[in-house]
Amino acid sequence: MDVDDILAIVDEKKRQIDAARPLPSETLQSLKADFTVRYAHETTAIEGNTLDIYETRVVLEDGLTIGGKTVREHLEILNIRDALVWMEDLVQRKAPVTEDIIREMHRIVMKGILAEDAGFYRRCPVYVSGARHVPPNWVKVPQLMAAFSAWLEQGHGNEHPVAFAARAHVELVKIHPFVDGNGRTARLLTSLLLLESGYPPAMYANSNRQDYIRALDHAHMSGDPSQFVIITAKAVEFMEDRYLNMIRQDHEASAQTKSVEHGPDPADDR
Repeated sequence: MDVDDILAIVDEKKRQIDAARPLPSETLQSLKADFTVRYAHETTAIEGNTLDIYETRVVLEDGLTIGGKTVREHLEILNIRDALVWMEDLVQRKAPVTEDIIREMHRIVMKGILAEDAGFYRRCPVYVSGARHVPPNWVKVPQLMAAFSAWLEQGHGNEHPVAFAARAHVELVKIHPFVDGNGRTARLLTSLLLLESGYPPAMYANSNRQDYIRALDHAHMSGDPSQFVIITAKAVEFMEDRYLNMIRQDHEASAQTKSVEHGPDPADDR
């Protein structure tokens, strides 16, 4: 499947979701709760967090700690929850995605984890473990981030919003502006851009981690982001399918309720 094919599928499913709006508030709350737990688990698991999805739910919904797990792992989960709440406010306010927004996103993601570096650009060289791409010298980061943010503020223009969001992810990780937390920040940025364009967020899965990492490195080394655009589109499609499943259930329940309210058709006794 090529880029155009998967983007066409994503757009068709978006059309189906949009046609069903407004969704019942109960449905939206259920989708939101499911997304928060699932997203917090997947995005931190990609970085090595060992809490499974059930333990993640206990931490987020019950406020409990999990024995044998580190303080950092708990903070990673809680910080993602806080970042998602903050992002929801940005989307509602239609706030532009600026350099300050990206730095604040990183600060929230890494609060309590990076004592002095949360929200600040790195001031040291770094390598990305297992990747061929070597991030630029740290002295270039402020200039590169200013240019990146200016590009973001121009918007996607004629580029497909999903491709644009995927390319933003590629470019931010390529710059690698922070000591740690670049991947989590880039995935949040991708979802923020998608939400602002009316698409569901992207659910990058830890089960697809190797393909995700390879596609990123390929984009950095070759300049061709198409593989990563496909991975991002599939991550969006995953969330679209969850929306559509809930919509189908609502329609089925509504049809059954109407059938009970109207009773049997008198013509059936003839």
